[in-house]
Amino acid sequence: MEIRAATASDLDDVFDLLTVRSRAAFGISEVRRDHLAQTWTLSGTDRFVASGNGALAGYASLDSAGDVGFAGVDAAALDGLLETVESRARGRGLAHLTAIVVPEDEPYDALVRRGGFDLRGEVLRMWRDLALPADDPVWPNGVHVRSYEKADARRVQSLLDEAYLAWDPAYSPKPHEDWVQWMTAHDEFDPELWLLAERDGDLVACGLHWKEHQQRGWVKDLAVREDERGRGLAKALLHEAFRSYRERGATRVGLKVEATNPTGAPQLYARVGFETDRRYGTWVKEL
Repeated sequence: MEIRAATASDLDDVFDLLTVRSRAAFGISEVRRDHLAQTWTLSGTDRFVASGNGALAGYASLDSAGDVGFAGVDAAALDGLLETVESRARGRGLAHLTAIVVPEDEPYDALVRRGGFDLRGEVLRMWRDLALPADDPVWPNGVHVRSYEKADARRVQSLLDEAYLAWDPAYSPKPHEDWVQWMTAHDEFDPELWLLAERDGDLVACGLHWKEHQQRGWVKDLAVREDERGRGLAKALLHEAFRSYRERGATRVGLKVEATNPTGAPQLYARVGFETDRRYGTWVKEL
């Protein structure tokens, strides 16, 4: 079994591995080749493949925050890839690896269990039917809302990093250039759907949403500065997103959220009509 860095010529075979993994876990493929191709060469992400007998037996990725992904059914190939990823992560100075895994993805679930990862939490995937009634957004006094511009990148990342670091011990900020590429260098990014809430010129909240695809929207990130919470900003940002998505022809909108998020996000999402349809485990390995 040979383990090596992935190259551009591996993209189609990796896409096939990811498709097989998705179908085995969920019954359908949730992998988009165009998105994989757009993100393939982003800085900050290492990609590895395991090959044998002229075919790929496994795939692994490692980004600059320590988030990992694996695909394949060959246990030996996956174990070898994990060893390679760990070595690379230590070389990059990362303190831990984080994997988000559904139990239905049996090869991946088995890998993290035997590979020394600890189950630290649960991520909920939730959907909301946009045919449900929705309120008009009500903005707190003194708050102005506008769409994203390139010059906002550092402020937006800082707001998100501050929000996540306050409660998530597994969260690792990405280097800024990596973050910008990961968030904006693909077709899912639409600056009109990135909503920024400001008070006196200071960024106090944001709702970042991916471009609609197959009549579905997606809430990528929703964050409110701590001293602005409890004033309805998060709810208003969601209702503004619902309005925008309906205007674009979307019929439902989804998101992922940590089940134990102490800001009350899961409860807010349930109150505005989101329902959970899938649960992922958050697995962390200290290095």
